[in-house]
Amino acid sequence: MTHEAILVRGEDDFHDLLAEELGAVFSRSDSVAVKLHMGEPGNTTHIEPRLAARIVDVLARIGCAPFLFDTPVVYASPRGSEAGYRESARRNGFSQGSIGAPVVISDRSVQAAGRHMTYGVASATLEADGVLLLSHFKGHICTGIGASLKNAGMGCVSKATKGAIHDGGEPVYQGGCTECGLCAENCPTGNVRLEGGRPFFDATWCPGCSNCVLSCPEGCLAPRTAVFDTLLAEAAVSACRGFGKTYSVNVMKKMTRLCDCVADAGPLVAGDVGYVCGRGMTAVDAAALEILARETGAPDLFQQHNRKSSWLHVREAARMDGTRLPVSIREVRR
Repeated sequence: MTHEAILVRGEDDFHDLLAEELGAVFSRSDSVAVKLHMGEPGNTTHIEPRLAARIVDVLARIGCAPFLFDTPVVYASPRGSEAGYRESARRNGFSQGSIGAPVVISDRSVQAAGRHMTYGVASATLEADGVLLLSHFKGHICTGIGASLKNAGMGCVSKATKGAIHDGGEPVYQGGCTECGLCAENCPTGNVRLEGGRPFFDATWCPGCSNCVLSCPEGCLAPRTAVFDTLLAEAAVSACRGFGKTYSVNVMKKMTRLCDCVADAGPLVAGDVGYVCGRGMTAVDAAALEILARETGAPDLFQQHNRKSSWLHVREAARMDGTRLPVSIREVRR
């Protein structure tokens, strides 16, 4: 497992470097799934089609056969069906005509057994010769951030598996509540109410982030299956084990408080940094967090905004795939 990541600040420098990096990973005639989130309708800060098109061009010049790929979402959205997502992607600027490569949306999957559950890994990513995880680095209420690991662990699995991960992280009351209120204080959706000496989880809606479980000092709560971050990390590592060749890119620009899954992702929380890339998705996410801390002076900027440690799922993935933390970060200037 690689323990290094590269930081490039300028877009032209990034594409020059990427041509070298991808040429060393992928071979001529390889089919490459460029896995990215193409944005919820109304979202304006997702990865730009122009950037995706430039990366497709880099792969094509190597001699690869790239295609853009994503899976339908589990929540109520036009992106919840293959046809609906294709139309949504087209409206956001992602089409074969604009990108120069096919846009594939599919829920087909192959089962992969993990320790905590069985994950349906997207068939298209397993059938391709390689996968390029192209991820917008931004906030997320379930994991603090959404980046390469989230792109693989939630984006490269079936709708049924996405639902199972969210459901598996939901809290189950075990008894012994002291009404300290920390579970309610740390719920990102305001879903917890205290009544009759115990918590109830029905005030709004539960995304299964497990933050209440992690916040309880008395151990009164347990996840249905496992903590969300553990399930997400296991899904990402299980998926990546099936990929033929992999490369990861985190785009640290237009970093919003919330994910590209919502129309209004909230305010920008940091200035643009650049691009963090490398052969290991866990290393790239860890490097991006280290760089963000260095740039902003905040040890975990997104925890301040989303009440969830951004490091938890990264450390879980590192434990599972053998990535050594802290990773080495090399800044390239051209």
